[in-house]
Amino acid sequence: MSSDFRDRLRRLGVHKGTAHLTPRGMPVPALPSQPMREAHVGPADALETATLEAMRTAFGTAHVRRAVYALDHVHGDRPLRGALAPPPSQMGRLVFGRSGDVDLRNALFLDTETTGLAGGAGTLAFLVGVGYFADEHFVVEQYFLKDPAHEAAMLTAIDRHVAAHEALVTFNGRSFDVPLLETRFTLSRIAPEFADKQHLDLLLPARSVWKNALPSCSLGSLEYHVLQVRRTQQDVAGFLIPQLYREYLHSGGDVLTDDMNRVMYHNLLDILSMVTLSARLCEAIFRPRDGREHFASGAFHERVGEPEQAERAYRSAAQAEDALEAPRADAARRLARLLKSQKRHGEAREHWQYLADRDDVDALIELAKLHEWRQVDFSQALACALRARAVCEDSWRCAEIDQRVERLRRKVSRESE
Repeated sequence: MSSDFRDRLRRLGVHKGTAHLTPRGMPVPALPSQPMREAHVGPADALETATLEAMRTAFGTAHVRRAVYALDHVHGDRPLRGALAPPPSQMGRLVFGRSGDVDLRNALFLDTETTGLAGGAGTLAFLVGVGYFADEHFVVEQYFLKDPAHEAAMLTAIDRHVAAHEALVTFNGRSFDVPLLETRFTLSRIAPEFADKQHLDLLLPARSVWKNALPSCSLGSLEYHVLQVRRTQQDVAGFLIPQLYREYLHSGGDVLTDDMNRVMYHNLLDILSMVTLSARLCEAIFRPRDGREHFASGAFHERVGEPEQAERAYRSAAQAEDALEAPRADAARRLARLLKSQKRHGEAREHWQYLADRDDVDALIELAKLHEWRQVDFSQALACALRARAVCEDSWRCAEIDQRVERLRRKVSRESE
């Protein structure tokens, strides 16, 4: 469909799809075209009036759209300034474990929209959004590739941002965005700055906290279920974005189309969501709210070698009022394992018994070991082993349990003699 024909239909009030409809109570943030201008919440058609600014680089002209938000701007259920509340040591521990700081005031939030998900030399990043804190504002700059011939200019502009910040914050950027950009930099004969930067990939800690609570840990799922972000119909599904960019190039690639404005809206919200998600992750790990978050906090502290904090978190998870049966069992299993590693077998027994009452094979085997080797009660050990054999469904484990049962029967027989 030609752009002239689209304009004629729009003047007649005809729109493609339902993207022009805005549900009540779900306003769309406007994207101002003027530098250092606070982005206010406005009508859906505000996106159509925002224009790209041309900026000169050593490799030609790059095109950028800028939006500036006050730190009190609320995205979902919290303001953007909430990301600056956790100390850098906590933010760094999400990446580095027990050492290393990440100060989000000196971090660059980065997200790309590409011509495909396969990566490699044939995939372009046609839209690169970067966000950063500047004084009492949060700035989002979106670099758009109006023509693939301008790629080196766009990458040069992005490189300035990367070089000026100490850390990167992405969502799945370690596996996708950064390797893709490094490839594009290399093909453009520009030395990338990514390798020397601290990198906080929010996908990894998000999975550790919510993988068992949500059907998906995609950013969209986390927005809806965790951050209380509700995107409007101005948004576009991610899988459609490559095709929309190809249509844009086929149309002549001069003026931004409605579809490209929707893609830029999608990219903008991705960046804002990364800001609030970073704060929410620190809360989940260091100030957990419910049983699942207590469990994730325990797993984190155990992984970084802090057994006392891990034990407290696991106990809170097992005793949480909102804890369901499966999370409570997981917490009991982790807690028993932690206590066993500290040779606190008597305390671990309580949790093994809780699990054994629910026909947990591993817990029954642990009780059999406890009775056999520490309490020297072969009859009780045999009873636990027989129960484990009765509920075991794994053939390899069954063969192992059979050997234990035979050995315990011989011990019981000798003891009776």
